Amino acid sequence: MKICFASLRKKINHTDVLEHGMDVFYESFRYYVKNNPQHQYSYYNFAFGKGAERDKSVIKEAEVIIFPAVQEFIYFANAMHPRDVEKSQSMIRETYEYLNDKQIILLTQDRGVDEKMVMNYTFEGKVKPKSFQVIDEMDFSLGLHGLKYHYIQKDFRMPTTKHTDFIYWGSDKSKVAGGEKSKDERLDIIKSIQTLEKIDMLSTIIIGRWPFKVKDKWMPLKKTLGYLDQSHTTLCFNWIDQKAVTGRYHEALACNVVPLVWKNYDSTNILVADKWQRCFTIKDIYDKIEEVKKSDMWLKKIKQNLIDKLPTEKQYYEEFEKILNDRIKR
Repeated sequence: MKICFASLRKKINHTDVLEHGMDVFYESFRYYVKNNPQHQYSYYNFAFGKGAERDKSVIKEAEVIIFPAVQEFIYFANAMHPRDVEKSQSMIRETYEYLNDKQIILLTQDRGVDEKMVMNYTFEGKVKPKSFQVIDEMDFSLGLHGLKYHYIQKDFRMPTTKHTDFIYWGSDKSKVAGGEKSKDERLDIIKSIQTLEKIDMLSTIIIGRWPFKVKDKWMPLKKTLGYLDQSHTTLCFNWIDQKAVTGRYHEALACNVVPLVWKNYDSTNILVADKWQRCFTIKDIYDKIEEVKKSDMWLKKIKQNLIDKLPTEKQYYEEFEKILNDRIKR
């Protein structure tokens, strides 16, 4: 097959892990390419290393388009300036005619980014693919972002002491595509935690797109790790699907940060080691942070639970290879 790996929005020059949010997909695809030389591969606006280019001819000539959707929902949730959204959309529109009658495979790590959103918003209802398949991070054992644990463990950082009570890295999910309210609670919870800092009850670091002052709007995970290393706890949320898990859980434990979880996050306990981790009120969060600061008992128990069941890097890559082959054959 002629397979094109296409970053339709952001130019991605993938040089190392922990630099891009979807690096687990990029590394999995790198493994796939190496082990499946029977296919012909091309890249649109993406490169392993340097030199990513927007050459529409590679999309035109391909049979299969693999589309890694990087934070796709923020373009349609009133989280960006309309001028920037339109600039990005105008470049995608130039590919519409070449996407028709193609086998499209969406790579997604967000519950809000699915076939419906991509077809109706990203492609504005103007693309008619031959087929549309999805590979979701939740198609993998413990979530494909379990790879992050392995990447972080291999990353060298200077030892540091923990002196920050709570850290959160991620974005506001209070709106869905179209700008409607999502009923996601994390905005209110993070604001409440910040209020505790204002009255000197907690110390916090908040990173990401939020409608209030934060440490930074965005930074690569590799740079974020230094802040995680100095922090005691974080809080994991999910929206749309409470059975799903997120990369934050793996990333936190790789940095010896205790992942508390909000309400029914990971409701089937794919990752959650103990009901103690579940928080239902701000008081729950505060009390458990204080408990973590006094003893490493919970950190040891929760981390060991993950280590005991986490697949190896190679097992994740082999699982990706099997799933991608399945999607291509459909």
